[in-house]
Amino acid sequence: PLYKVEGEPLGLLGWQGIIPAKTLKMSEAMVNTTINELLTMEEIIQRLDPDTVADILLPYSDQMVQPFVDELLADKPKAVVDFATNYATDPDGWIQQQAARKFLRDLTIDVQKNIGSICNLRNCVVNMMMGDRSLLGKLFQISGKDELLFLVDSGLLFGFILGIIQLFVSLYWNNPWTLSIGGLVVGLATNWLALKWIFEPVNPLKIGPIVLQGLFLRRQNEVSADFSKFFANRVLTSRQLWKSMLTDPTTLPEWEKLLAKRFSIFAKDATLGMVNLEEQKPRKLNAASARLCAKLFDYLTDLHEYVDEALEIEQTLRARMMAMTSTQFERVLHPIFEEDEMTLILSGGGLGFLAGYVQQLLSTGSIKLPKFTLGGNANVVSLVGSVIGMYVVSVAIKPKKSVLLFVSRLIERTFRLRRRSYRYWRRSRRNRSRS
Repeated sequence: PLYKVEGEPLGLLGWQGIIPAKTLKMSEAMVNTTINELLTMEEIIQRLDPDTVADILLPYSDQMVQPFVDELLADKPKAVVDFATNYATDPDGWIQQQAARKFLRDLTIDVQKNIGSICNLRNCVVNMMMGDRSLLGKLFQISGKDELLFLVDSGLLFGFILGIIQLFVSLYWNNPWTLSIGGLVVGLATNWLALKWIFEPVNPLKIGPIVLQGLFLRRQNEVSADFSKFFANRVLTSRQLWKSMLTDPTTLPEWEKLLAKRFSIFAKDATLGMVNLEEQKPRKLNAASARLCAKLFDYLTDLHEYVDEALEIEQTLRARMMAMTSTQFERVLHPIFEEDEMTLILSGGGLGFLAGYVQQLLSTGSIKLPKFTLGGNANVVSLVGSVIGMYVVSVAIKPKKSVLLFVSRLIERTFRLRRRSYRYWRRSRRNRSRS
């Protein structure tokens, strides 16, 4: 669109998808109703082993100490600065290595103790989704793939049933507007019924031998696996978590304080209490800490694989989602539908009315389809028109997908409908023979 209000799909001379347009609101709802209930950083960060983290980061210890050496000795002679730098960053010095390992180990413990103030899980997820608005749509497509197919396929079933009713109405009420009004009703009812069938009833409802429950809720185990895998591999990765913690304006100041305090304690212990940087050189200490924070993410490259494995985010999310009650689990995907449920229903009604109105105009003779004879170039024109029509439909249904893919999906669904119809016919015939 040339101009649009943030959070609204419809803009000036254009349209943005509902999910990309409302990513912020939907992401916040998902974090509040799902992530915060299932995952806490205070719990999973304890799975990191401080000794293992220290061993992985040890090769970068000299680069991590350098900002403090530069800032704290900036007013000292160059010879003193060079000596301190060489001594503190000597990779072969046993004392230096042990001191660096202890500093990194204690720093990891500090992170575990203060994770609530240095990590904002809500901002991490929302900022990731806002940075790539296609992510939420992909999560929706993966977790709700069967429900999306049902929305498409149910139009045939519900449309046929409601069309039969419309047929009988038109037989007894000879009015051309029954086609337009009927199309509107069919469009509204089809989408409304489909959405209700996906999420309701929330809890299993047994009627004799039949158990009714929303289609989405029946797939709780499958959706849990898809949802947790997507989040662990695409959103809550080690790289994304550390990047968020070290760049988020709400957590970065806390990181600077934590690093400054840790180095001050380290220097105090190393000098047997003679040096207290927090009291003697607080400004230089804070400046050095800020410089380290700006570079720290670059030193964590070798740590990400271990963190992803140790935190076990995928396993934790999957197990806890599977253990949810039906009422809790319904809130995983339903908020995305709810956000513009009425838009989906009204769009179905609008398209139904439009289709019915075209039928009305055709039936009354207000518009007439062009008639082609078998001679001349009619076959060529018909073929070209068919190809163009198929291409337009394929683009409308699946942007950036080929016509061949659309045709293959159409053939696949046709055969699927044929198999279902055949199974239903055999089952009905078998029941009649038994009775």
